[in-house]
Amino acid sequence: MTSDIAISPAPGSQPLDALLRDGFRDAVVVVVGGAGGIGAQVVEQAKSLGARVVVASRSTPSGETTPAGVRHACVDLTDAASIRAFADWVGHELGRIDVLVNTAGVTRSVPLKAIELLDDETIDVVMASNAGGVLKLIRDLAPWLRAGREPCVVNVSSVAARTGVGSNIAYVGAKAAMDAMTVSLAKALAPDIRLVNVAPSALETDFVKGRSREFVDRTIAATPQGRLATTTEVANAILCAARLLTMTTGSTIFVDGGRHL
Repeated sequence: MTSDIAISPAPGSQPLDALLRDGFRDAVVVVVGGAGGIGAQVVEQAKSLGARVVVASRSTPSGETTPAGVRHACVDLTDAASIRAFADWVGHELGRIDVLVNTAGVTRSVPLKAIELLDDETIDVVMASNAGGVLKLIRDLAPWLRAGREPCVVNVSSVAARTGVGSNIAYVGAKAAMDAMTVSLAKALAPDIRLVNVAPSALETDFVKGRSREFVDRTIAATPQGRLATTTEVANAILCAARLLTMTTGSTIFVDGGRHL
C-alpha cells in the first residue's frame, strides 16, 4: 500500500557543505566588530562561501570597500545615535540582513577581588558595548533582519557568564545579560528571526587589555581539554549556528573546551 501524501524535505535536510554554501551564497552578512580576532575569521570564511560582507566598527567611515569586496560601516555600540544612524544606513544601502554577527565589545582586566579598581567609566563602557548596545542594535535592525533570508543573529558571549570569572565583574554581568536577552529576544522575534549565542573561553588574542599570562595559564589548567580555543574554532561555530543549526534558537553554544563544566 502506498501513500498519496507527498513529504517535502525539511529545511535542514541537505548535506552540510551544501547547506553552508547555499546559506551564505549572496547572503548579506553584517559583522559588528569584524576588524580582528573572531570577527576577521568570520569575515574571511563568509566571503569564501559567497556572502556579501559588511564590517561595522567604531573607527572606519561608512562606505569604504576593500579590494576583497568587503564593505565597511561605522557604528559605536555605546552611542544610541550612532546605532540609529547605522540602522538607517543598512536600510538605505543593503535593504536587508541575512546574518548579523555581534563580536564587538570593550573590556579591560580588573582582578576579581580588586573591585575597588573597577571605576565607573569601565563599568559603563563594558556594560554598554557588551549588553545594552547589543540590545539597541538588534532592536533597530529588526526590520532589516525580518526582510532577510532565513535571518539569524549570532552574539558572541563568554563562558564568564557561566563561571563568574572573566576580565572583570562588569564583563561577567554584561555577558550574562546578553545570554538572558538572547532567550527573550528569541521568543520576541520568533518565528521570523533566530538568535544564538556562541560562548568561548579566553582566547590567545589581545582583546582583553592588561590580561596577564598567569590568568591565561590558570584558564588552561581549569579547562578539561587543556588548551584554549582558536579564533577559527569560534568562527566555525558562528557560521554553523547561522546556517546549519536551523532549529536552534535562544541557546548558548560553548566553544570553551569544557571550561563551563
